[in-house]
Amino acid sequence: MKTVTLEVSDPAAEKLEKMTPSEKKAVEEALNRLISNRKSLSEIIHEASEEARKNGLTPEIMEELLKDE
Repeated sequence: MKTVTLEVSDPAAEKLEKMTPSEKKAVEEALNRLISNRKSLSEIIHEASEEARKNGLTPEIMEELLKDE
């Protein structure tokens, strides 16, 4: 594990300071899961493109759908 420093609002800092060690551990674990499971924008776009392709949405259909009418 590595220690990092994050800026939070004053009310959030006050709540963190008042937490028990087990509560702080739960926050650390939740933050770790949130950051670890985060995907990049390019990954999200790639997955969306693959799903659209699997469902029959071709580039031509997409272009037609996005045309200004």
